[in-house]
Amino acid sequence: LSFFFLAVFQAWFGPATDVGGAFCEAARPGMIKQPANTWSNLAFVVAGLTMAWQMSKGVFAHNKNKFTQSNFTAIFFSVLVVLLGPGSMAMHATETQIGGSLDMLSMYLVAAFAASYAMQRFFEWQNWQFFVSFLLIIIFCEWAGTLHMRLPLVHYTGNAAFGLFLIVSAIFELLNGYVRHLSMDKKYGYFSLASIILAFIIWNMWLDGSPLCNPGSLIQGHAMWHMLDALAAYFLFRMYVSEHAE
Repeated sequence: LSFFFLAVFQAWFGPATDVGGAFCEAARPGMIKQPANTWSNLAFVVAGLTMAWQMSKGVFAHNKNKFTQSNFTAIFFSVLVVLLGPGSMAMHATETQIGGSLDMLSMYLVAAFAASYAMQRFFEWQNWQFFVSFLLIIIFCEWAGTLHMRLPLVHYTGNAAFGLFLIVSAIFELLNGYVRHLSMDKKYGYFSLASIILAFIIWNMWLDGSPLCNPGSLIQGHAMWHMLDALAAYFLFRMYVSEHAE
């Protein structure tokens, strides 16, 4: 966050080119162009730090899984969720190309983790196989983001790639629960899925030109999308840490 504010203050992100301007909120004068859509991203920071704090206190230590048995896995996922905050803030605060790229990258990182971690547990991969999958997914998403094709519902190929790997992760988590019979609290997986579906509906209903869009208001549907996605990430974490041996 310190680097984010320094970059905004020094204008390191470059000139504003209306990147992210389609998400209803009007650009305001000053350093923070879209305040509601910017500050709502602190929900990701709170979610990630909450995960890390709970893990550091051993709240879920009674369950034996990669999160409770490995500091690395817990820290890695917590950091990725925290990074969603300043990554998205970079776009909404500046409306620049660099900000938009950081926003998409932060999304790809979390989707790559969710899909790779689900597949790792299903196929019983080693850690190196998880990382190969993680990197390949990010590379694929970045490539998809360069196509700049207009698509229905998701509007942009980068969004489609992000959504694709969220769907992949959901499918493999269902397989983990009902085919591999991994013991975990499935309700948190359903809570996470419900939160992100609701967030996606609100995301589409609050775009520029929609009946709900009020560009001058601080009540923004896209800000709700951020907060619901942060909640979805936390629910996903709760599902991960609930896994235990029979």
